[in-house]
Amino acid sequence: MRYGEVQQRLSGSNRWWSDPDGWANSDPDLRGAASAPFQYTARVLADLTSGGLYTLRGPRRVGKSVEAKKAIASLLLDGVNPRLVVYMSVDGWQADDLGRLADAATALQGPGHRYWFIDEITSVSNGWPHRIKWLRDNDRRFGADTVVLTGSSAADLASAIGTLLGRRGDAASPDRVLLPMGFRTFANLRADSRDETQPPEGIGPLQVADLCTDRLREAVHEIAPWLHHLVMAWEAYLLTGGFPQAVADHINANATDSPLSRSLLDLVHRDALHQTDWSRVQTSAFLQRLTGGLGSPVNNSAIANDLRTSANTVQRRITALQEAFVLWPCHRSHNLEPQLRAQEKLYFTDPIFTSLQPDSSADSSLLSEQQLGIALLRALEREEPGTYLEFDRVMHHRNKSGTEIDFVSAALGNCAIESKYVDARWKRATRTLTDSPWRGIVATRSVLDMEDPDLVAIPAALLGWLIDN
Repeated sequence: MRYGEVQQRLSGSNRWWSDPDGWANSDPDLRGAASAPFQYTARVLADLTSGGLYTLRGPRRVGKSVEAKKAIASLLLDGVNPRLVVYMSVDGWQADDLGRLADAATALQGPGHRYWFIDEITSVSNGWPHRIKWLRDNDRRFGADTVVLTGSSAADLASAIGTLLGRRGDAASPDRVLLPMGFRTFANLRADSRDETQPPEGIGPLQVADLCTDRLREAVHEIAPWLHHLVMAWEAYLLTGGFPQAVADHINANATDSPLSRSLLDLVHRDALHQTDWSRVQTSAFLQRLTGGLGSPVNNSAIANDLRTSANTVQRRITALQEAFVLWPCHRSHNLEPQLRAQEKLYFTDPIFTSLQPDSSADSSLLSEQQLGIALLRALEREEPGTYLEFDRVMHHRNKSGTEIDFVSAALGNCAIESKYVDARWKRATRTLTDSPWRGIVATRSVLDMEDPDLVAIPAALLGWLIDN
């Protein structure tokens, strides 16, 4: 890309340079967010440290660009010189173009500490981490700037973290993950749109370790009056998920927008599986097969046989979807450590991925199990940013009897969670838990029973609201 072209793009993309008061009204990302029937921000970039180098990872269409623009608006409100705040989407660029970006911006700016928001950097080819490293080491000004790098590829950003060691400044929790919004936020937005009462915000969110203490019982007792509303919201959440556009469509029309599903399928095929020779039809069939096996130990050979491909190909595709934030693996636990050679269970990061085609969907009980797992992951990410992608904190456990417990974790302490999304015969799950070394929480549909100190039944909606964000 030519130097002059970069400068032209800078002046076009950074509208706050020329219109610091009115730019937000014409910015496509912020205008789209403002048109939603709610105001929502994940605040994932709300605490940037001067001179820090941050990464922000997450799936496409989850709102990373919006969060970057909101962080920019906050900086301007705090009095930062607009000319010293730089945003650029570098989708499809070459690594050498990043050097031209730094030079081109310097020529258009005055002196002072700068803030960089470089969007979709994982799409840059030819070794972008080494180029950023070179700039931090050799461009004195860029080396001291505050830099945020966003991307949709976990693998590229994970490898970059190693390359950029020692060049992160004093950033606290420099590696952030933005996932679809959690149930607590979804339920509150839904209640606001219907003018319904909701539990007091002062209750929770609880830390994962609180689920093994009396704090859980106390919190469940406090929000129990909202049981009906939360169960209805949970079931809507299992159909809608947490992508902001899907939530807006649900509130506006009580349905998930089919264009969003189509665009996500295209993104999965084009971005997550871009190095494959699969057709779009094969990608759809693969997602349907994964949906059909949701929450069960993965048998790559069986999937390969169904799709007429190899087990190694299936594993590569699964890894690609994990790196694109479409899937997350729930490893089998041994002494609360993941057994990487044992068959893992696979879940999607959002319900919408199970229904990207009209003839594909998952059972509500499996979706409830999935969303409890992702709620635990989100809670642990909130407590220790950047840990989500290690996939070693939320696991399943197989008892000696062969029965399986859905979720265990060292962070949970001496209790485990079994999802049993029913109103009747939920006590059948108790045998699985009593065979284990842990106290148990059975996540039911609407049954609440906390009489037994070692085995409680709590509706998944109440549990989700208390631990999710």
